[in-house]
Amino acid sequence: MNFKIIDPLIGAGSGAAIATLVYFILPGDWNMIPGMIAGGLSGMGISFLLTLILMPFFGAFEVMIPLHIVGMLTGMMVGMVSTLESTPIFCLTTLGGLTGLTVAIIIYFSNKRHKISVAVVCDRA
Repeated sequence: MNFKIIDPLIGAGSGAAIATLVYFILPGDWNMIPGMIAGGLSGMGISFLLTLILMPFFGAFEVMIPLHIVGMLTGMMVGMVSTLESTPIFCLTTLGGLTGLTVAIIIYFSNKRHKISVAVVCDRA
């Protein structure tokens, strides 16, 4: 299946959800380094649960690869930034959504370029 519109929406929505959940899971009085490690681990755990929920509807490739990249990156960023005292939650949710959207777009164009290069190699054979 080809989900040109759904993939960025899944990326942005899951990034925002992961950022919000990581913000509520982690305590804010940690140092940045343990916050980054714990945020990355909890982000990957949340992305695994989201993968199990979304994979039957949208397929494995469209969900697993982007969600785990989004989960790790967003979890690490939110884990570090949530240690700062004056960061509002809507900024972290927006950061997660933009990270998810960016990862989905990068994976879309990377996959498109990969399909073109495979087609060129197969035509030459």
